[in-house]
Amino acid sequence: AIELLLNGLKDKDTIVRWSSAKGLGRVLGRLPKDLGDDVVDCIMELMVASEQDSAWHGACLALAELVRRGLLLPHRLPDTVPLVVNALHYDVRRGPHSVGAHVRDAAAYVCWAFARAYSAEVMAGVSARIAPSLLTVACYDR
Repeated sequence: AIELLLNGLKDKDTIVRWSSAKGLGRVLGRLPKDLGDDVVDCIMELMVASEQDSAWHGACLALAELVRRGLLLPHRLPDTVPLVVNALHYDVRRGPHSVGAHVRDAAAYVCWAFARAYSAEVMAGVSARIAPSLLTVACYDR
């Protein structure tokens, strides 16, 4: 079931990616923390340059859902924040236009979830990495 949900994060339809992210949150809430951590690794593997924009978008939605539910443990922040920063700057040229606004929006949603889920003390170590990228996107992204 988890493999189906992980594959759903890469689907071409947004509703499938959103539903898969929600489903992963529900399933991981019932798993032991160490098994849930393995699924987080699988989600983070979707955020590589060779993956399509749909995989990046689905991975951001899943990370935000896990953060929102308190399932992404604070010790994983140093691993996930660089990926979220890359997602905040995601932009791929396709013909005469570029693709990536939905990925940047989902990355901003992850940042919002970070701010809601973690205390200032927990975020102190990573906020300096997120803030410049978030500010740049907020000012210059349509």
